Amino acid sequence: MTDVTSETEAGKVAASGTGAVDDGLVAELVARAQAGGVKLTGEGGLLQQLTVMM
Repeated sequence: MTDVTSETEAGKVAASGTGAVDDGLVAELVARAQAGGVKLTGEGGLLQQLTVMM
């Protein structure tokens, strides 16, 4: 049997703070990106860079 988690379930876990997402770390990454003039989305943005790392 395969374990399947819907996007809704995954979002609830992340939003509740009980998942693997550390809200403080995310806030720090966003703040550092903004302070350094890095876009959050789009070509060369923080999201793209994080996605490539995974």
